[in-house]
Amino acid sequence: MCSTPKLKQKMKGKTSNNVVSILSQVNAKKRKEFAERANEASERREIIKKTTILKQNKIERAKDQASVKKNTMTSKPWHYWLIRASFSEIFHTIFHKKSSMK
Repeated sequence: MCSTPKLKQKMKGKTSNNVVSILSQVNAKKRKEFAERANEASERREIIKKTTILKQNKIERAKDQASVKKNTMTSKPWHYWLIRASFSEIFHTIFHKKSSMK
């Protein structure tokens, strides 16, 4: 029962040696109120957990989209390099590749 809310005031009840349940000394009305509060607390925790998971998924998707966008912008076809490259770059690239093939 870790999802039960904590009491603000201490309750004094009868103590006995053969008690099986915590709520066995409480009347039916108090037991029902306790169960309702515990259920509300549990529902709140589930809602918080779901919203945090949704936020994390949204952040991860945004990061993935940013990385995909970055990769598409930096990886251009080879002919873009050929158009922008100077003659010396083209010359060095051709001869360095040929010399590495030998």
